[in-house]
Amino acid sequence: MCNWFTVNFPRSVVAWAALVAVGLATTASAQQEQWLEYHTSHEAKAYRWLEITTNAPAGVALPKLNAAPLFARWTTPMDPAGGRWLCLDRARKSGIYDRLFIDSNGNGRLDDDPPVDTQQRTENTAEFNAVRVLFKGEDGPIAYHLGFRFYQFSGEDKRLLAQSAGWYEGRVKIGDKQRRIELIDGNVNGAFSDQSMNPADCDRVVVDGDKAGQRYLGRMLEVDGQLFRIEVARDGAFLKVQKAEGIVFGQVRVPETISEFAAVGSNGHFVRKPVKGEFTLPVGQYRINRWEIDRKDDKGAAWTLSGSGFNETASFSVAADQPATLDIGEPMRGMLQTSEAGSEVAFSLRFQGRTGESIQMLRGGERPRGPRLTLASRGGSYRGTNYFEFG
Repeated sequence: MCNWFTVNFPRSVVAWAALVAVGLATTASAQQEQWLEYHTSHEAKAYRWLEITTNAPAGVALPKLNAAPLFARWTTPMDPAGGRWLCLDRARKSGIYDRLFIDSNGNGRLDDDPPVDTQQRTENTAEFNAVRVLFKGEDGPIAYHLGFRFYQFSGEDKRLLAQSAGWYEGRVKIGDKQRRIELIDGNVNGAFSDQSMNPADCDRVVVDGDKAGQRYLGRMLEVDGQLFRIEVARDGAFLKVQKAEGIVFGQVRVPETISEFAAVGSNGHFVRKPVKGEFTLPVGQYRINRWEIDRKDDKGAAWTLSGSGFNETASFSVAADQPATLDIGEPMRGMLQTSEAGSEVAFSLRFQGRTGESIQMLRGGERPRGPRLTLASRGGSYRGTNYFEFG
């Protein structure tokens, strides 16, 4: 257990100096292992909800508890057992669950781990300090850091959020340039090499100077308009990069109103600015990640309409001999919903795209004032107007 902090932490407790020496060595091969440094911080890099249960795990020794406990299992491919058990307890018999136990050493017990201290606590939330979890590696223990945040609302609404508190970064040779690169465990499962068409199951990579910001990890990485093949060690400690050769591209067509388009697939994360509604991608399977439409109104104000949060129905294939045509962008649908609580009625309004994606509108880079809702009784005895608030 440790407090939230920022520090360089070794991948392995054993022979780190020797590993760094290997990482700094240069060879003529573009496929050399380029080693990175492990960092931790109180600023979480990614998040993942864990399922809570009141059923105690079979065969797991428990610590002395003060109240009826809650349990959760953090799954990870880094553990031969497939995950680690957690237990939530209270310092008092009632109130917020503010004691957390986790099997940090992977021995299948919870009674030999000290409780994790809370960093911040309110009536409804408890945020815990970062926890160092150890895995067995080929050359020694591998450290990983997790943060947890517990939410307890009215009734039985209890939630536990796991947060990645560690990442790898360092200077890496990409092509003929040295660039700082950062690896993020995007799905918070302890590994750093996960690839998927579903962004929620994918890890992320950040390259210094990349205008796209964070990219979801794939077989290829696009930097300054060039494609590189990238291989990441499962524990994130090193990667290999070489220029991609012999890549076959296919054509993609979107409405000409689309200003920017992004897709995620096994090949990687690609951002395109279509020219007359056309662009190319490496041949393969993808899912739409984001689209954007930019316009100016009659007063010269810049407006941006964007779609995000796509599901599997937004998947598409890119082939070398057949253009892929995507019907995205306008029109969008307004979804008005109501809910009743006693004598009060609450209204919510959201916008959806063609495949159910979430829509966001910005004016000059900021959210405009919410839409107006006017309600009137049939007889005209009541008439009221309110503005929706973003939230």
